[in-house]
Amino acid sequence: MRLLALPLLLASGVALAQTPAIIRPLVSSRGLTLPPESTALVEEATSLSINPAGLRFVDAPQLFYVHERHQVLDQVGNGLFTGTSLFGVAGVGFGVEWLRHPTEPDYRRTSFGFALGTDTLALGATHHAFSSGDRADVDRLSSWDIGLSGRPCRGFAYGLVAKDINEPEEGAFHLRRTFELGVGLRPFGEHYTLGVDYLLRPGGLDEGRLSYTLKAEVVPGLRLSAGASHGFQRGEALSVQVAATLDTAFLGLTYAGGGTEDGLDHSLALRLSLAPYRSLRRPSGVVALVDLNDRLAGGGSPTLALLGFSSPDPYLKLMRFLELATRDERLRGVVLKMEGLGGVDWGRAEELRQAVLRLRGAGKKVLALVLSSDDKGYFVASAADQVYALPASSFLINGLSAGVTSVAGTMEKLGVSWDVARVGEYKTAPEQLTRKDMSDAERETLNAWLDTQVDWYEQAVASGRKLPVERLREAWKVGLIPARTAQSLGLIDGVLQGKEELEQRLEQLVPGASYAENYSPRDEQETRWGRRRRIAIVPVLGSIAGGKSREDPLGATRIAGAETVALALYRAQTDPSVVAIVLRVDSGGGDVLASDLMYRAVLEAKKVKPVVASMGDVAASGGYYAAMAADELFANPTTLTGSIGVFYLKPALKGLLEDKLGVTQETLPRAPLADLMGLWRPWTPEEQRAVQSWVDATYDDFITYVAQARKLEKSQVDTLARGRVWSGKDAHARGLVDRLGGLADAVASARARGGASASEDLDVVVYGEARGLFSSLGGEPGVLARLLPEPSAPLPPGLQGLLRETGLTSGVLEPGLKAALPFTLSVH
Repeated sequence: MRLLALPLLLASGVALAQTPAIIRPLVSSRGLTLPPESTALVEEATSLSINPAGLRFVDAPQLFYVHERHQVLDQVGNGLFTGTSLFGVAGVGFGVEWLRHPTEPDYRRTSFGFALGTDTLALGATHHAFSSGDRADVDRLSSWDIGLSGRPCRGFAYGLVAKDINEPEEGAFHLRRTFELGVGLRPFGEHYTLGVDYLLRPGGLDEGRLSYTLKAEVVPGLRLSAGASHGFQRGEALSVQVAATLDTAFLGLTYAGGGTEDGLDHSLALRLSLAPYRSLRRPSGVVALVDLNDRLAGGGSPTLALLGFSSPDPYLKLMRFLELATRDERLRGVVLKMEGLGGVDWGRAEELRQAVLRLRGAGKKVLALVLSSDDKGYFVASAADQVYALPASSFLINGLSAGVTSVAGTMEKLGVSWDVARVGEYKTAPEQLTRKDMSDAERETLNAWLDTQVDWYEQAVASGRKLPVERLREAWKVGLIPARTAQSLGLIDGVLQGKEELEQRLEQLVPGASYAENYSPRDEQETRWGRRRRIAIVPVLGSIAGGKSREDPLGATRIAGAETVALALYRAQTDPSVVAIVLRVDSGGGDVLASDLMYRAVLEAKKVKPVVASMGDVAASGGYYAAMAADELFANPTTLTGSIGVFYLKPALKGLLEDKLGVTQETLPRAPLADLMGLWRPWTPEEQRAVQSWVDATYDDFITYVAQARKLEKSQVDTLARGRVWSGKDAHARGLVDRLGGLADAVASARARGGASASEDLDVVVYGEARGLFSSLGGEPGVLARLLPEPSAPLPPGLQGLLRETGLTSGVLEPGLKAALPFTLSVH
């Protein structure tokens, strides 16, 4: 078993990295000879024998069984190796090897290993304990290996191992300390890998051995490897080894054969793993089910929200999933299951529609299976190749309407009046509290936005379904449309009676493709070295306020905290792996100071990295304020944006507290405006003028910053501002945004601005969604977050919607100067 081995063209030294360490012919090997491997390359459970630091790179639980037969020595070995990752920061492994010989002592080696590190650098250790029923001194042997593994970039890796570092000696047996240094190279990507190892043995440099390993993935599921090892002394044997591996997702089989001039050695290895490997594939590919409602389901537990925990934004996760699926060569088709679109308004619906079109553009077939749908859902479904329903499916396709809920009558009944200071007739946010009807300015804004949205909706459906616009308008007259009627109108392609008929349609759409029940676009074992460069997504989601980003404990709204956003931008700009930043804004605004802090954080970040803003359903007022300094602004055609203006709102509660509840208050001021912010009585004329002057100055600053950011004249900005809300299409025509497009378009622009080629595999990572005390840097979910169950929504969706429509969760009622959307809009 001296043999020790390696690769097919020139390669590793697994076997030779394990050259005889128990100096005695009776026990001629310290472990099994494994298929070609290198200290710099190993990343499986067999790292226990080669380099314990490699345990850090094991993705999920795996088990290896290895059988070896050395024909010349008539020696047989068997081994079990298992390993797994822990929370993405550590790896553990356990192994047992048995070696038997008909005339020499049998012995067993039991190993336990642990590794800790990042994706680019890991440190590990393995403890080996020996036992033999034939020799008591073997039973007392135990040794330690310490290893280092680094993968600083995609094409280079290194490893360093000190084996038997404690040099145990028992009776006639002595394990001598050895060192092995390995480097790995990938000049042509992940499919071809070269490793070179130098084994330093006692006695000097010329006593060492060089080993070479070559690995090649010929096709997915078929790997070949080869190795050779030689010494520097005359007469030292050359050992060679070749191996072939066949992989399915969760099972792999490897045969390795080789030897020296003294004889041959054969090894057989069987792998079982929970993380799928790249495997032999059917040329027809796979079809995946994407349940939009399931993926969009979100919400937080009130208890966790109060403790500072929130769930990652489900919409951003869905968009990342669809983007990766578009580039997955395995995926041939998608069944898009739809039953409404929770939490999605028209801006994000347009992004989902574009995501479906990108799937089709990448050669994937998309079948939409609609259980129930409103206009937004059908808008998305119409982008699919085919649209089907079930017999009981329903379509509430009745056209668009916009409503604004007012609570002014409620305030009147309560005896509460409101003081308001604002700029511009279109800054109508306080009117939900002060008016019972819609003002002319509000009506003008909503009608303009609705006209844009209806026109875009009609064009999209006419293009996707190849229908005349009149057919959609005919459907609007029906309103509640049964599945058969939807088919007769041409809105869908058919009504499926059951699973068998769905399978038939899929076979016609994607012939020969197999169904992948738990499809994930990046679920195979990670073989890439180094850390991918990143596009950082910094979310500004919900009402803007000071402090940390958080969820309303009632689950009705999210709060974008200036502290969290500014810190996320700083981390992204200082992270060397980040090439560019995308500020994702889905906010109607909020606190002026918090919005200004975000704006200034964007100014600082773009000095270091490109910053591109992406606007979702709404990016208005404070949301626009935060985004406007970006290098480039993207809005969807129907994004509610603009609303450049500010207001201050204060209640007067005397009518409620004194007249209705009998509460009295007496104030003793020491200055003319000392009671300016008091909540008891309305403002005096002097107080109204003071607050209005403050609001005017803040508005002037706002339009000055817009003029600077957008390179417009200040007077021109003033005509576009004054609280006026625009659709993304109209905002683009007026220079308030640079381009029409969604999140994917903003990421593509950020990639180009960051100098990344279209072919470079980048990670898109959300910064700024910290989930509590144990969250990791960069806002990514920490250890505790991974252990927590997914939270459920604390309030029913209907009640959450009512709270949003009344504006009672928007932060308007909190003290402070506001830059917020002029209304809480409900579009049906």
